[in-house]
Amino acid sequence: MTRTAASLAVLMLVASSATACAASAVQTCVDWVSYADAQAMYDDAVLVVAGTPGPADGQLRLFSGPGDRHSIAIDEVYKGDFDGGELWAASHRDYCVAEPPQPAEDPIPTGSRVLLFLRPASEDPTADAVPADLDEVAAWSTLTSLDGVLPFPEGAELPFEPEP
Repeated sequence: MTRTAASLAVLMLVASSATACAASAVQTCVDWVSYADAQAMYDDAVLVVAGTPGPADGQLRLFSGPGDRHSIAIDEVYKGDFDGGELWAASHRDYCVAEPPQPAEDPIPTGSRVLLFLRPASEDPTADAVPADLDEVAAWSTLTSLDGVLPFPEGAELPFEPEP
C-alpha cells in the first residue's frame, strides 16, 4: 500500500455511512491524520506548490464538507508533474465538531504566498486514484483540515527536502 493509501486508510469513517453533522450539509466524519512536520506533508502529498491564493470564489464539495475554493497563481512546483500556472484548491474543514466548521477561518489565506501540500479534491475519503497527467485534475484539496498550508514569503527556505 502506498503512503498516500495508508494515510487515506487512516481517514476511515467514524460512522459507517455519511453523517449529517450540520443541519443542511452532509459530509463524512473522519479521524484526521496528524503530520509531524513539513517533510511528512511533502512525502504524502501528490502535488506541492508555492503560490498566491486569490479570494474565495465559491466552494468545492469535499468529503469533509464544503471548502472555500481559491484560484492559486503558481510560482513554483516542488513535487508533481504539473505544468499549469494556476489551479483551483480548497482546504478541508471539520464539520463534525461542536462548533463547525473548524478551523473557523478559511485555512487558505488570500493574497499571501504559501506552500500548498495537495491531493486531488474528492468527496470520497477512500479515493486514491491520481491521474497520470496532473494537469487533468480539476480541483485540489489540502491534506487535512489542519495540514496542507504553510506561510512561504519570498526568500524563505524550504521546510522540506525535495525529491531529486
